[in-house]
Amino acid sequence: MPAIAFISPKGGAGKTTAALVLALALAERGRRVAMIDADPNKPLVHWAALPQRPPLVSVHPAPTAPDVAFALREAERLRPDWIILDTEGSVRGAAAFRLLRLDLILTPLAASQIEALQAIAAADMIRQSAGRSGRRVPHRGLVTRLPAAIRSRSLKMVVEQLRQHQIEMLPTPLIEKEAFRQLFAIGGNFDALDSSGVAGVAAARLNAAAYADSVIDLVLR
Repeated sequence: MPAIAFISPKGGAGKTTAALVLALALAERGRRVAMIDADPNKPLVHWAALPQRPPLVSVHPAPTAPDVAFALREAERLRPDWIILDTEGSVRGAAAFRLLRLDLILTPLAASQIEALQAIAAADMIRQSAGRSGRRVPHRGLVTRLPAAIRSRSLKMVVEQLRQHQIEMLPTPLIEKEAFRQLFAIGGNFDALDSSGVAGVAAARLNAAAYADSVIDLVLR
């Protein structure tokens, strides 16, 4: 039962979108996914309350750090194949990852200097936690909101900066897609978006599948 956490000290980095897209891509492969929503704003809880939530995806609220352990117990009762933790966009919120035995930590970021610095701060926090626990968890940066037809110079600079700080990148970025945004307005999965007439669902699904492949290869290899 692999466990993955999405962590960034900065809000708006795309953690919740990246977490949900991964969960939906895994569910499309027949995997049961339990999502722990450790953001006090409860974005995943709100998504789960919308129509057509996939039956293979469950959401367990944990608005405070002590709630994470309870949410984890509730999730494990469903015997999921994967557990995904979405944390609050702050240093305090990111500390919730210490309560789970994780197999991978992802830090979403856009191609900007500010978000690169936040990813470096997240990596430092993860290394400090590993030093205290004696267990090293793989950590990768995940580029999000990448324009479909552009590989900008700023992205190359961000990737190089992170490499200098020994932060590796997940090979598949999340492309900027209207379909990903509409998940939080319409609810459900990619089929629900397609039924609602959202544009670009097929391309979004392919991007999600490639992204899930990268995660699966890293966690289960």
